Amino acid sequence: MALSSATPMMRVKNIATRFGDDVGYHNSNMYTPDGEGRKGKHGFDKTLSWEKMLELALKIGANIIVKAGPNAKWYLKCFPAEAIDDEVKKQAWRRTGRATMWVITTI
Repeated sequence: MALSSATPMMRVKNIATRFGDDVGYHNSNMYTPDGEGRKGKHGFDKTLSWEKMLELALKIGANIIVKAGPNAKWYLKCFPAEAIDDEVKKQAWRRTGRATMWVITTI
């Protein structure tokens, strides 16, 4: 069996880090079909590495990774790039100061 020369990381064009931002809420979370890494009702296990979360995001087509602090779970989400700023504004009612959001742009 031949191995594919294209890895998921080869599809990444850019990763932008945004501090203090988050988008969506519980209804916008994405999960792997087999439940890999999932922890509880919402989110992914906090002990997963950033690299593993990037791998899972690319696997399921998520373009946003969020972690709201060192002891918080990870979240994967998908929003159109042009809607992200508006979605961040919609979350002004929440305390997102500890959140870090990575926006992934793929080729």
